[in-house]
Amino acid sequence: MEFVISRTKRSYEFNMAKSHWHPNYELFYLVSGQCRIFINHTLYYIEPGDMIVIAPGEIHRTTYHSSPVNERITLSFDREYLDPMTELCGSQMIDYLFRNSKIRIPHGRRAYAEELIRKMEYEATGQDGYSRIMMQSYLYELLVFLSRCQEVKTEPVKLEVAEEAVEEAAAYIYHHYASQITLEEVAERTHMSPAYFSRKFKAVTGFGYKEYLTNIRIREASGLLLNTSKSITEIAVECGFGDGNYFGDAFKKIKGVPPRVFRKMQGIV
Repeated sequence: MEFVISRTKRSYEFNMAKSHWHPNYELFYLVSGQCRIFINHTLYYIEPGDMIVIAPGEIHRTTYHSSPVNERITLSFDREYLDPMTELCGSQMIDYLFRNSKIRIPHGRRAYAEELIRKMEYEATGQDGYSRIMMQSYLYELLVFLSRCQEVKTEPVKLEVAEEAVEEAAAYIYHHYASQITLEEVAERTHMSPAYFSRKFKAVTGFGYKEYLTNIRIREASGLLLNTSKSITEIAVECGFGDGNYFGDAFKKIKGVPPRVFRKMQGIV
């Protein structure tokens, strides 16, 4: 089982080097500053006191803006870390918590949430043999608290017209990745020229159009490599790669190893 907690300060000029997804759950809490995070195909504006919850496999990218310095805290943990909680409460509670990506913690309750996080940071330094169980206990308390916070209704941030158009385009790409969709086709759906759409898509999401599409395809291909016995060529075609060699090159660029090696590393020949 794995649990990692980190506190980081970023300047507004910082951008994630690349988009990513991972097999762990992640909590992202903004202490100060402002940022945007694009998850799957939805854009969120994040203010201090907002908690972002990211389920395994969700593609995301964070960009910072406006504030000179942004401080954030991230907590990452694998599925096994939640096993005791799942046994007590059932998997429905975990699914319920992660049904929304953004949770606004009421202003008067932020001190409580931040104190739980500080306790986890303290125990993460390995105080004694009880530290692991204390971290797990504080995490479960935080997750229950976040579930309760979801019941508090908040007004959604109103996006600009162009941002809404980009979201709709991203949703189309997200659900039609297996088709041979083109930049020109998607730009036409937003009533933008390809050049303008490309710039706007990058500005809003942090992704390049091709980067976003390729990441979705590789994520789906990864799942098929691990969970089916389909050939690599079959998977390439099913995920929208018309050329097996291109699929191999793109997969290695993102995952670090060729598809065949990735499958073998996971114990599937």
